[in-house]
Amino acid sequence: MGRYLQIRVSAWTFSEDEVEKAWPSLWKLVWGDGGDAVPKKGVMELALAVFDAVRAGLVEPRVAEALKDKADEADRLYHAIGKALAARDPQKADRLSYELEDCLEALEDIARKF
Repeated sequence: MGRYLQIRVSAWTFSEDEVEKAWPSLWKLVWGDGGDAVPKKGVMELALAVFDAVRAGLVEPRVAEALKDKADEADRLYHAIGKALAARDPQKADRLSYELEDCLEALEDIARKF
C-alpha cells in the first residue's frame, strides 16, 4: 500500500436483480416489495438482512424458528468473508462465497414454505 492509496480486496454483487431472481422468497421476507430504504441489496446484504430479521423478531416466530440455524450460518459466513478479504485472501473469500450462496439457497427453500 502506498502512503495515500489504500489497496483492498473486496466483494460486491454485480446485479441486484439477479439476487432478487435467485432468492425471491428471502428478498420479499426481508425487504418486502420495495426495500427502497436499503441502498444496496446484494448477496452480502441479503445474508446479513436475513440474520437481522430473525434475530430482531422482524419475521413471524414460526418463520424465525425455521430460519434460525441457517441464518446464523449466513451471518458466520458473511463475517468470515469479510475477514478473508481484510487478510487479502481472495481464494478463501471465493470459497466462502460459494458456501454463502449455498446457505442462501437453503434459506430460500425454507422461506418458500411460508
